[in-house]
Amino acid sequence: MRTFDTFFISIRSVYYVLIVLNDLIMRRIAFFLMSIYCFTACNNELTDIPAGPEDDNNLPIELILPDAEKVNVYSTATTSENTIDTLWVIIFNGSTNTKRWVEKIEGSKIVRNGNASQLLPQLKHKPNDGDSIFCIANVDPNPDTTSVTPATINNCFKLDENGYYFGTERLPMYGAFRWSDMGGSICVMRRAVAKIQVQMGTSVSDVTTNFTAENVTYTLYNGAYRGYIKPTTPLSGIASAALVYSRERYHLLQYSGVTEKNSNIYLYEYHSATNALNQPVSDTQFNADRQHILLHKDNGGGDTTHYRLDFYDKITKKFLDTKRNHHYIFTIDKVRSEGYKSRAEAQDNPASNIEYTIVVGDNSKDVVSNGQYAIVLSMDTVIFKDPAAQYWEIGTVKYLLPPEMLSSWTTTTNSISIQTLSSTTGDPVLIYPTTITSVNQMIFIETSPMTLTATAIVTFQLGNIIYKKPLRIIAGVYG
Repeated sequence: MRTFDTFFISIRSVYYVLIVLNDLIMRRIAFFLMSIYCFTACNNELTDIPAGPEDDNNLPIELILPDAEKVNVYSTATTSENTIDTLWVIIFNGSTNTKRWVEKIEGSKIVRNGNASQLLPQLKHKPNDGDSIFCIANVDPNPDTTSVTPATINNCFKLDENGYYFGTERLPMYGAFRWSDMGGSICVMRRAVAKIQVQMGTSVSDVTTNFTAENVTYTLYNGAYRGYIKPTTPLSGIASAALVYSRERYHLLQYSGVTEKNSNIYLYEYHSATNALNQPVSDTQFNADRQHILLHKDNGGGDTTHYRLDFYDKITKKFLDTKRNHHYIFTIDKVRSEGYKSRAEAQDNPASNIEYTIVVGDNSKDVVSNGQYAIVLSMDTVIFKDPAAQYWEIGTVKYLLPPEMLSSWTTTTNSISIQTLSSTTGDPVLIYPTTITSVNQMIFIETSPMTLTATAIVTFQLGNIIYKKPLRIIAGVYG
């Protein structure tokens, strides 16, 4: 399961604040860059976003909606997955956690709503330096904003929608950050659900001869039917004690008439590795009641046959949790035999009659592949840098290769580079290392200790994969 790489389009924005003049006038100029609007296996495009309004008294908040951390291959996060109907902004005193105020913002007032980088309107109240700010989107109406505290957010802001199966519901999102007068106005929003899709592999061995995207549909069984807007530790969720399933059947990604509505399921975060219908199970043990997918093959005049797919990592030989903002793509590789004639029989047996993969990365945020090899990257878009430091770690990177490519790999293009777009001091930003290896390496940037704010693009190139990642460096370490 590579992390929900797609859901979550890693589009991030840049927003910086400048300059004290003569200790009398502070002007803040806000710029932000929306990047990586469309992730593909080979190329990523950057799109400029217009600057937000200026205001000397109150800096607006910018929302960034990253891709889901990915499973298997990238798919672009859609407008509906980025759209906010209603956003609640809650501010607590940074030292006492007492509530200062709450604002409700309608989606129509959000600049670039539906994009991966959005700008909120001017807030009615100005946060104080160090305040804790929580941004909560698309929850149930009429939340309890009177008694809410940081510890009771999940009780006050409910998620009671019984699944997101129709492709028209707005996905719940949560983000939190600490306000800083030096530029702490960016809030990264993460969806509280996972995205599920099923696809055919590039060359499927099929003994039935008629297993195709045109006649195979799928249903999700026994996923959580309630969730929490704020992440919990340990991971949790609310599943039913009785059989639950998605309300309609969905198509594989190669289906000729595929749409977002009929191919995507969004599931609440859930500790599905160790639970089946809210009963504890071992993360290595098959259980018919586990969360699973059931494939249905229409055989024309014959009986419909069925195949079961589990959320199972064949490498670790363990079942998987369903994590928020992750994208799980099941890829059908081989159909060994005809499916079971009854749904119940298919559900009662492990998936021995079909081979499929859920490739799991090592908790990296991005895994970009061209189908032959891949770049595995864990790197944040916004880095808070100690102003006194010259070197700063921004993430890790490595590549994955099939065994047959190892002998010829020395001739393949391989580079890491950085392009500084702007800097308050004009100092260049350098990056180390400059090539990718098969071992996870830390990525460092080198800047002048005096650099207050810088924006840049980091480019990873491996063969015909060109992957661009935006980077914003902000002086000061904020909680």
